[in-house]
Amino acid sequence: MQKEILSFEILNQEFGIDVEYVEMVIEKEDITPVPNSKDFIEGIVNLRGRIVTVFDLTKILDLEIDENFEFDSIIIMKHEKEELGILVNKVNNVISFDDEELDILPSKSGTFVGKVNGVLKIDNRLIVYLNLDKLFESIEI
Repeated sequence: MQKEILSFEILNQEFGIDVEYVEMVIEKEDITPVPNSKDFIEGIVNLRGRIVTVFDLTKILDLEIDENFEFDSIIIMKHEKEELGILVNKVNNVISFDDEELDILPSKSGTFVGKVNGVLKIDNRLIVYLNLDKLFESIEI
């Protein structure tokens, strides 16, 4: 079955999410911190009068970053009737693929276990295909 994902980069690692979740991509703007929130919640943004919680995937996926590291964009998505944002460095493109092109990660793949559908090898690129349902379930959204 043909699927489409939006590919994006964080720390030179390419990831993908189902396009059906994606509402828009915006430039990173002022994010208001939320006191006493979990460390993977960067804060909230006001998007045309709607409050959107913004997440830092590097903390959810346990990716190491330099403390001076800056994100460039926010992917706004709809998940279970809630608008959420994820911080990214760069948004690449929409990729179409068939299920048989997806390689499943070994069960001992560390923090990615249960948070990804697998890895796509497309045009000499490795794209980690995130499972948003399981990802947000793992952090109790």
